[in-house]
Amino acid sequence: MTGGRDVWVPAVALAVVAACGAGAARRLLVVTVRGPSMTPTHHHGDRLLVRRTRTVRRGQVVVVLRPRSPAIWRQDRHSPLIVKRVAAMPGEPVPPELVPLLAEGHEGRVPPGRLVLLGDNAAASVDSRQLGFFPLDEVLGVVTRSLPRPEGAHRR
Repeated sequence: MTGGRDVWVPAVALAVVAACGAGAARRLLVVTVRGPSMTPTHHHGDRLLVRRTRTVRRGQVVVVLRPRSPAIWRQDRHSPLIVKRVAAMPGEPVPPELVPLLAEGHEGRVPPGRLVLLGDNAAASVDSRQLGFFPLDEVLGVVTRSLPRPEGAHRR
């Protein structure tokens, strides 16, 4: 009866591998940078691997849902996601040298459930300088690394 067992073991192994792959797909996301707001760290067209989480730290690059309201968006108006760096967490002081208007309210601290998000290229970024605090619950995840560009794709 070992013949039946020999078939059963690889089938179980294959099912485990498939389940792990499906779990990874739910925890990981690939996004493409649109626009110059994150240069020099990330450039237009860069592909980023994102780990889905709402647990973030100051200094990390995150992917968040784009706020619905402002007509200020210049780049890729159809993308529901934006890539920004966490400049301050809930309860932390708002960096007055980076976001002076936000530092004036809330006793100079980031309110609960909110973040200060900034693009690395201040001159080309729509971020907390224009939009204020971002909701922490709209963070999709943290950028873990850049991925290779597709064959034939060039950096602008």
